[in-house]
Amino acid sequence: MKRTLGTEMINKVLFFCFTIALLLLSTCTPRPAAVSSQVPGGTWSGEYGLGADRREPISVDLRWEDGNLRGIVHAGPRTLPLTKVSFTPETGAISMEFDAEGNRGRTVHYIIDGKVNGNTMTGTWTHDDEKGDFSVTKQ
Repeated sequence: MKRTLGTEMINKVLFFCFTIALLLLSTCTPRPAAVSSQVPGGTWSGEYGLGADRREPISVDLRWEDGNLRGIVHAGPRTLPLTKVSFTPETGAISMEFDAEGNRGRTVHYIIDGKVNGNTMTGTWTHDDEKGDFSVTKQ
């Protein structure tokens, strides 16, 4: 009988030590990288285009104003105010819209969907039947 009590005691101690080890290991596991918890204000510079062989420089100035995220796109000599901007800090999702003058004075409406990950913003843009991508870095 004493041998059984000793074995039970050893099993309890081992179980306790195993439980403590698991708790300690769970605190050491890497946490997923935070996408972005701050509004992506500031100047972002990079490039956009229809494909790898058609790239153009671009910059975006974003700022917090009157409780809303506002901004301006600088594409070549054009300065285009953003008409709509939204940002979801939990996912890093950002969407922007602006209008530009196209051929023969026609208004072209751009829609940009992207993701902010630290100091990088990447995503896609569309207007009419064209679609491309962009990548900018916070300056």
